[in-house]
Amino acid sequence: LIIITVKNCNLIITILYKGGINMKYIPVSFEMKDGRICQIREIQVKDAAETIEYLKTVMGESNFLYSYPEEITLTVEQEQKMIKEFNESEDILMIIAEIDGRLIASAQISRSKKMKMRHRGNVAVTVLKEFWNLGIGKKMLLCLEDYAKEWSLTQIELDYFSGNKRGQILYEKLGFVKVGEIPDAFILKDGTRYNNITMVKSI
Repeated sequence: LIIITVKNCNLIITILYKGGINMKYIPVSFEMKDGRICQIREIQVKDAAETIEYLKTVMGESNFLYSYPEEITLTVEQEQKMIKEFNESEDILMIIAEIDGRLIASAQISRSKKMKMRHRGNVAVTVLKEFWNLGIGKKMLLCLEDYAKEWSLTQIELDYFSGNKRGQILYEKLGFVKVGEIPDAFILKDGTRYNNITMVKSI
């Protein structure tokens, strides 16, 4: 194991393992509000099949996500390729939370390759419904914020559906501020319309 740069106890820039596996994030343990312990770590290629099933489940549990379950059509091989690209990228970090080996949440931060936008990061998080209200979403967003600081970003941004009051409350508690809104950005199968809300947090 060779650690190239260590910034603090949780985050590193690069770790090189024998066999060529490239890790950007040191796993952390988190005690949920119900006392159970979950682990937050960088997603790996071996998680591909479970990730697909997770996405199909989580997309069906809320109207406030971008896709319907039937739109999750990636094969395991395609998902493996995507995860590998994420892990090798200097501009994307995807982390997952798991308990007893089960994937229960995922989150991602990405930054632009364009120099004029290099200071900005976009974040997103999803959590299985049975694990809502246990502090996982908040913890994962804070993990991404810490990582954004390692990238020397000065602001992080997110988007959410206008009807997502739970999300709004969380984001505001974390210091995000509404900066924009696109009307009728989302139209559900039943015709329900939601606006897209954009929020920003200076870090």
